[in-house]
Amino acid sequence: MKQILIYALTFSVIVLPTLFFTMFAGKREKKAAVEREHSIWLFSLLKPFIDLLMAVGVGTFFRRVFPGRCAELQKQLNFAGLKFTSAEVCCMQLFLVVLFGVATGCVTAELVGDENRISIPVAGAIAAMIGGSLPGIVIGNLVKERRLSILKAIPYSIDLIASAMRGGLDFSAAVRFYVKLGIDSPLTEEYSQMLREMELGVVRTVALQNMADRIHIQEFSSFAAAIALGTELGAPLTETMEIQGEEMRKARFALAECKAQRAPSLMLLPMALFILPAVFIIILTPVFLKMREAGVPLF
Repeated sequence: MKQILIYALTFSVIVLPTLFFTMFAGKREKKAAVEREHSIWLFSLLKPFIDLLMAVGVGTFFRRVFPGRCAELQKQLNFAGLKFTSAEVCCMQLFLVVLFGVATGCVTAELVGDENRISIPVAGAIAAMIGGSLPGIVIGNLVKERRLSILKAIPYSIDLIASAMRGGLDFSAAVRFYVKLGIDSPLTEEYSQMLREMELGVVRTVALQNMADRIHIQEFSSFAAAIALGTELGAPLTETMEIQGEEMRKARFALAECKAQRAPSLMLLPMALFILPAVFIIILTPVFLKMREAGVPLF
């Protein structure tokens, strides 16, 4: 029984990462809605258990005990475009903590002997921490990808809006012109929401500041502040937008350079976990077999 479990765990360690990267390798080439559907498969799979915990009041308990954390989590969910509440995510984290902890404890109990029983609660606690952090990792990745997509599209959008304003349109009409171009991106969705706020009577500078508060990008916050200051002083908005667009383009290039510099250090972990063990197995296995045939005591 122990050998079967060891073989199964070894097989899963090798196969599951391969399946994961195979399933999500082409995710960036699809639309944003399809990306969210692929990324929240964990949420959809655990929906019945979440509903059960919500029915018994677990979600309400978390919302009352941790109001600040739930409010911040709800902002992240709204920005990521997930149709879940913070209480449901807390219920999911609780369920994954129990599931991972119990399952890992049972597997460890089958693998270790009586002299190593202390490893059972340790393995269960580590697995419970991993399970509880999974929803936060998924949500954080979605928020990071959406924010990065917005950061990439902002300089181009500012250039188009400035060009439309030089053609005779005002700021609101220029933004509406950019939205009607049909560019499918998170930035277009944010501009559309800003236009809806302006149609409801919100002042342009306030609507722009609300958009900056939603996306939490420092460069766009500076852009919104520059537009507000230019409006108050009566300065030409097109010149202000051109300057801000150039600054955002520089920030985008700086981000790309930062990622390129981090690449060598990020490669060390997969090399140490996957490549080096395989190299050692290929090199040492013939040596091990020869020594075993010669009768050399190894273990």
